[in-house]
Amino acid sequence: MNTFLKNIALILAIAVVFSCSPKDKELVPADNLNATPGGSTTGGGATFDPSTQTLVSQGTFKNGVHPTSGTAKLYQKDGKYTLVFNSFTTDPGPDLRIYLAEDTQARNFIQLAELKNTGNFFLTLPDDAKVNDRKQVLIWCKQFAVLFGSAELMVPMQK
Repeated sequence: MNTFLKNIALILAIAVVFSCSPKDKELVPADNLNATPGGSTTGGGATFDPSTQTLVSQGTFKNGVHPTSGTAKLYQKDGKYTLVFNSFTTDPGPDLRIYLAEDTQARNFIQLAELKNTGNFFLTLPDDAKVNDRKQVLIWCKQFAVLFGSAELMVPMQK
């Protein structure tokens, strides 16, 4: 009986990993798109000028259950925070979201947006983002609770 339960658990684990497969939902390459929290990514040619902002923290994306790469940088200006994605890429999935969380298990997370793009884009964070507590940017498959990849935001090294 114990072997039977182990086999069932293994089959379920494999099903979850393959359920968020690359053939699900295509991600669209984007360049300098702005996405509002909780909304969809929108075009309009919006650009982000880092020269007018203060770099607070940054991180490099690591793989979760799918290849994920690129960087995330958190900027601040006048009490507002902006999360900038550079050269970002991950596999497509059925229900991918961008979360800001305390850890890679999505503890105390907030959803920033539905992920629709790869490349370079930015998100304006909500006022209640609590960036001092939430240091993990997660690419999360909401439908199957699977971590595609993550970036830990850390204070940049001083020159």
